[in-house]
Amino acid sequence: MIPTGRWRRLALLPSALACFSSPPALAGTDVEHRAKITAEASWYPRNAAHAGQEDSFLHIEAKPELLVYGDRAEAILQPRISGGIGGDGKVDFREANVTTRIGDADLLVGSTILFWGKVEGYNPVDIVNSLDYSRGLMRSEKRGAPMVRLSWPVGPGQLDLLAIDFVENAYPAPSARERPDPRTSDSSSYSGGAGRNDIARAVRWSGYFGDVDLGVSWFRGTGHAPRLLPQADGTLKPDYSRITQLGLDIQYLRGDTALKAEIIRRKGQYDRLGAASNYNAGVIGIERSLYGIAGSDRDLVLIGEYARDSRRGLSHSGFQNDLTIGARWVWNDVEDTEVLSLLTRDLDNAAQTMTLSIDRRLTDTVSFEASARLPERYDRDPNSAALKRDLAVIAGLTYNF
Repeated sequence: MIPTGRWRRLALLPSALACFSSPPALAGTDVEHRAKITAEASWYPRNAAHAGQEDSFLHIEAKPELLVYGDRAEAILQPRISGGIGGDGKVDFREANVTTRIGDADLLVGSTILFWGKVEGYNPVDIVNSLDYSRGLMRSEKRGAPMVRLSWPVGPGQLDLLAIDFVENAYPAPSARERPDPRTSDSSSYSGGAGRNDIARAVRWSGYFGDVDLGVSWFRGTGHAPRLLPQADGTLKPDYSRITQLGLDIQYLRGDTALKAEIIRRKGQYDRLGAASNYNAGVIGIERSLYGIAGSDRDLVLIGEYARDSRRGLSHSGFQNDLTIGARWVWNDVEDTEVLSLLTRDLDNAAQTMTLSIDRRLTDTVSFEASARLPERYDRDPNSAALKRDLAVIAGLTYNF
């Protein structure tokens, strides 16, 4: 009998520990540990659009990390403990896995976070992990995905075979800003062949052909972009569907210029009106690096991206016909200062978002980051209308030790 739900995830641990506890794996074992603590304050100057929402939040998050290395295996444990004022506290695991070498192959067992894709902003190819929207729909973080992944070299790249356990998205509390209206319910449902205990299957090959960085992927399982169904209690219930996706991501480097693209074909995805559909979507982008601006040590990276979805106004992602332009200013100083400015505009309805952020190291162990985000004309976009008053100013300090 195969364990289900939480018990199935726990059943992965004995296998993972067995991989690491074998004598070859234990030879030459080394242990490292580190941690970081972040304190972040968020302020929303505009009055809330929905009842019960607050205007300011204090969030504290700790991420301890333990790494154990052997000659033919390694283990990583990284819990995330978070809480604060004006938000929900939680404990989860971003990373909790063991990787062991079997011949030329690597076998990973446990929870981990993966990234597929190439572009700066919207990544349609990136599909493995669910998302944590606890601090807002525009401030998502990935949740760890329990999986078994077998990787080995094939040609000029690497082939990954994955079996992935499903994890639901986490949505904002009623008091949070950047949340749907009405708020999401505490329960979820599944349709179209999806299931809470679904095991997704995925294959990805990635590698290099000279100056070309190429990735090709296939995924079949319960997706992480549910439709939101109105309920009798006035909430919206996430309803997940089973999808199939083919993906291509590519990057070409030519001197100081990088050309990037991500393209997908997805079947079974719910659109904005809740109907299952098949569609194509993609992003193309360019980055141009300018070094030694005005004879200084500072560099400037110019960014341009265009995203399109064949469903246009029925797109669930909000990136149906959108243009992003921006620049990253790299100071190349001892404090590792970077400033990023982006403008994303919907070419169909003129809704747009302007963002400005700065990252700077204050000492060897303390870093500072701040950002401001200005939404404009969100009332014209059905995907973003609930966030029309969520202008945000955010600042945080991180201590690494």
